[in-house]
Order: sequence, then structure tokens, then C-alpha cells
Amino acid sequence: MTLIKEWIDKKIEDEDIKYFEYDKFSSIVEIGKGAFGKVSKACLACMGLEVALKSFVDENSNIEEKTLNGFVNELKLLRKVYYHDNINRFLGITKNSFGNYVMVLAYANEGNLREYLKKKFTSLEWEDKLQMALDITCGLKCLHSEDIIHRDLHSKNILVNDGKLLIADLGLSKRLAEISSNSTANELGMIEYMEPQCYKTATKFRKDKKSDIYSLGVLLWEITSGRPPFSNYHRDEIYALGMKICFHNLRETPIEDTPLEYQQLYQKCWDDDPKLRPDIEEVHRILNQLKTGVSSDRQPDVSSDGRHSNAKDSSQNGLILTGSNSRTIKNLFVIGCTGCGKSALCNVLTGIDESKESEPSFQKKEFAWDGSKYCVVDVIGLRHTKLSTKKVLEKIEEGIRSMPEGISQILYVIDGRFTAEEIRMFELLKNDIFESGILKYVTIVRTKFSNFNNKEACENDKNQLNQLHKESEIVASIVKSCNDIIYIDNPSTNILLVDNDDRDTVEHNKKIKARSKTILLNHLEKVCQEKYFKLDKLYPKVFKYIKENGTNEVEADSIWKYFVRFLKIDM
Repeated sequence: MTLIKEWIDKKIEDEDIKYFEYDKFSSIVEIGKGAFGKVSKACLACMGLEVALKSFVDENSNIEEKTLNGFVNELKLLRKVYYHDNINRFLGITKNSFGNYVMVLAYANEGNLREYLKKKFTSLEWEDKLQMALDITCGLKCLHSEDIIHRDLHSKNILVNDGKLLIADLGLSKRLAEISSNSTANELGMIEYMEPQCYKTATKFRKDKKSDIYSLGVLLWEITSGRPPFSNYHRDEIYALGMKICFHNLRETPIEDTPLEYQQLYQKCWDDDPKLRPDIEEVHRILNQLKTGVSSDRQPDVSSDGRHSNAKDSSQNGLILTGSNSRTIKNLFVIGCTGCGKSALCNVLTGIDESKESEPSFQKKEFAWDGSKYCVVDVIGLRHTKLSTKKVLEKIEEGIRSMPEGISQILYVIDGRFTAEEIRMFELLKNDIFESGILKYVTIVRTKFSNFNNKEACENDKNQLNQLHKESEIVASIVKSCNDIIYIDNPSTNILLVDNDDRDTVEHNKKIKARSKTILLNHLEKVCQEKYFKLDKLYPKVFKYIKENGTNEVEADSIWKYFVRFLKIDM
């Protein structure tokens, strides 16, 4: 047995846990209280962050060394997923002015999901709800990919920051609370979200990934209802509720006007038999399908000319015909939505240190590979959340201007499926896309695909992509007319090194990146054209689309006039 204080001191000394001096925090304000401590908001100046300070247990409590080591092992797992946008980040530990230890976590400025739904539900559109479901699913998908099981998912453990949902706690504080108390509630979790098998088995049931899926199903329902599950039951009826859920298959009633595919999905998730529940990959796939608007009852009208890819004469399409002797460098133009992994891809290609974050602009860098010279231009991500549309277009213009001779290949980066916005743009620009001949210069790069070395898995994903977009002949034709879909992975190597496990992870991730780089560059050696493609003929039409669909009227008009002047287009 050991005291928690002594144990924490030892782990800080060994650098298993990062320690922050308390005087580094400012503007500390209490924002809530939990079952075993309080939560405060603070500013951590050295990292430029708003953080949450959370007390987690009485430091005088006795605790078994084995359990505490399990806590540290879970912290090690957290460091493997800290980078994910949908997981609340654990930063370290500090000691407050009373000498008590508290956890330091990233701050979520809109509270937890239960509070958020109570305040914002009436203003949420169906698209917003789908994105919320995807946020939770993406975070859980990341955890499960690392064999991390949350075990306590519910709407108070989902935080909201600027509209984005984050999975929190990950069982850490919960585990410490459980070992400080023998209460049934602490051992089992929240009944409304709990795996029914926990009640049914005579021996203690060990929760697994399918237990998380059950809880996810309840959360998907809660997003459509705007209220907690079984809110009509009083707290003194909680035991009876648990019996009905576990032995009488009691579930919440679907909300009217919920899309059938979504309803069927969460009902599969909360199936009583864990074997019949989908895995997180299937949940993610179905939600992505719903997000992109692919549905069996939608049959878009597509004219036949949208399927033709025959280009007109080269001068009209912006092609510059040059011999191989006059061109010594291959220009790669990298584009994709913010967060898809395009900048990480550029870092892999060029060897840029991923820990150095770039400004919201574009980066241009040259490198050599197997006797060929390349120039990579990474423009700012589409749908950037912190910049205006005008600023985004100005940054894209910088990228275009940096390659006046044209491009050798466009790398269109996706991390799953095309968004509904991308599909809508493809539909509206179908004639220009096919007639320009640009698709001969496009490679789709599928990032964050951990099984990229498995040809069968890659083919299955391609088939799923085609299946999801089968109702859109334009998208199917675009995918088919591009050079190929290349699958890679670019896991982080910017990991805090604490022990050999961390070093092994970094070395493993370096090998994955090197393999991904080889696969992509071998492909580019084969497909890079002997002619450059000039983007200043096609891009004005894209900008015009953005003008008409992406901004308010005043801003859009000024943006369009700006590009007319820049590209000297005859209106």
C-alpha cells in the first residue's frame, strides 16, 4: 500500500506525468463540482491555452500499487491518442495552493453534451446532429484503434468546444473514484448507458469495445431527442430501471422524423446481444454515408455529358506543352479540407518536423527522390474555421502564383468520404471538370488508413467509396477518371518519450511514414505528366461557385472581382 501523494511525487520525478507549477496558471475560476472534486477554468500562459483544473481524489486515501500502475498505463495510452480532435486532451498534473494535486486538461468552452443539448437543441439542424454523432464516433474510433476501451461513455463525459464534441475522462478519474468507494453506482457507471450484460452475469462482466458501442447507441438517440435517456424515471427508481433494461429489453422510443437509417443504426448499437452490435468502423461508415447525403430514396438527375472526359484543345484548357528536357521539376499541388491530414502528408514527403506548426498560409518546399526533383505546395485547408472565405482564397491564390508554369499532379487529400459540400461542387462544375482534362492530373490520397499495406483492405475501401457515392454518377466518374486512389497512413511521431514503449511507438510510426512515402512517390513517378496544367483557367470557375454558395453577397462580390483582376478574366 502507498499514499497517492507519494506515488504521484515518484511518477513526476520519473517524468511519467508532466508537472506544471501552479503559479503558471492565472484567472482561475471554479466552474463546477463533480462527485469527488471541483473543476476550475484557468489560463496556462506558457502553452497559450485555456485549461480545466480538476481535483480527482483525496490525497490521503490509501490505494494499491497495482491499481495505480494501471492508472499510469492508461496515461501512456492517452499519449497515443492526444492528437485526435475529438478526444479531450490530458495535459498533466499540478498542485494547488492548498497542496492538493489536480489534473490539468484542455478546456471545453461549451460544457458537456447534456448541457449543450439543453441550451442549443432547438437551434440544431439535422446536419448539425449528424456531425455531433460523427464527432463522438471519430473519437471512439481512435480509442478502439489503440485498443483503449472507455467503459463509461455518457453525455456528461462528452465535452463541447466551439461546437466540436470531445470524449473526456477515458475512465481515468472514474477509476480513481471507484477505488476510493465501494458504491454500486461507481462500480457500474450510469445505468441508462450501461452494458446490460453487467447485470446479467453472475460473475463480474468485463466491459469491451461492444460495451462502448452500446453506450454510443444511447448517445446517438440522445442527440436526436435533446434529453437524457429515461428522464421520466426518478433516481430512486434507478434499480428498477436497470432491471427493465437488462431483463425486459427496455429501450427509449425513437423520435419522430428521425431518418430510418440513423434509427436502425443506434438500435443495432444497443442490441442486447453484443455479438449483433456493429463495430466502430461500421458505425463510422454509416454515419459518413448519411453525412454525405447518400440515401436510397435520392436519385439525382445527371446529364450524360458529365461523364465525358475528352479534353478540348490544349490552349483552351490551359495546358502548356513542354518537353521533358525543359522541365526539371515536378510540381505537386496539395489540397483538401482542414483536418484531413494534407499538411501531415506534405511533412512526410518533404521531411518537415511535424512539431512545428505553420501559419495559416501555404508552404512550398522542394525535395529530391530517386533522381527526380519535386516541389510541393500545400495550400490552406478548405473550410478553414478560423479564417474568412476571402482570406482562404487569398492563401490559395498564393499557392497558384507560386507555380506560374503550372502543376504536374494535384493530390486531393481525403480522410474518408467526400463531404456533401464537395459533392455539390462536383455536380455544379461537372462540365468544366471533365472538359478541362484536369482529372488526368489528379490523384486521390486517402490518409489515416492504418491498414494501407493490405491490398484487400484498400480494395474494400475503394468499393465502399463507390458504394456510398453510387447515386452520384458524377462522383463515381470523377473517382474512376482520376489516376488512382492511393492509401497511406501518417501517424504522429511527436510523442512525449517516457519509456521504451513510447520509443518503440515512435520508431514504428516512422517506419509507417517511410512506407507511405515510398508508395506515394512510386505512384507519382508513373503518373506525373510531361505537360504542366495551368490552374488559372479552371480555378476562377471554382471561385465563382464559392461566390454563389459559400459567402454572403457583399463579401462574395468583392472576392470575385479580386480574382477577375488577378487572373485578367474577360467577363
